[in-house]
Amino acid sequence: PPYYEDSVPNPIAVYAASKYEGEKIVKDQAMIVRIAYPYRAVFETKKDFFRTFKLFLEQKKSLRMITDSLMTPTFIDDIAFGLKQLFQNYSPEIFHLVGANSLSPYDACQTIAQQFKLDQSLIGKTSYEEYVKDKASLPKLVDIRSKKNNFWKMKTFSEGLNEIKLHL
Repeated sequence: PPYYEDSVPNPIAVYAASKYEGEKIVKDQAMIVRIAYPYRAVFETKKDFFRTFKLFLEQKKSLRMITDSLMTPTFIDDIAFGLKQLFQNYSPEIFHLVGANSLSPYDACQTIAQQFKLDQSLIGKTSYEEYVKDKASLPKLVDIRSKKNNFWKMKTFSEGLNEIKLHL
């Protein structure tokens, strides 16, 4: 099911649990803004998932991507504009500033390959169970949506990639 602002959190990892504990402490006096899988054209400080996948494909490296889980990629420029709107209309509540669609990591990687004309045959499939074996727990279905965002139209993943292509 989608995860909305009013959904009851059920953190499965230590990091997520610590964020939730922090939210409970400040929720009555602070605005809480949740984002998911941020990406953008240029950000030298840290590689996001988009640039990591794109670089692997450009270097002709194969990837095994999860087909049975979801992520909600969010274009960073949308986050910035959304935050500006939220701060100008401050209210101590929870908001989700997330992309307009959720998709599997496999589909996200396929979309990157298609949009940037990279070799899609380098992208293999794996399951969530196979990927997380011997790793820390990760959320499987991160279909984050907003009931409250009527102030900024967030881009779909394809729309965000189109915007990135204009700046590369």
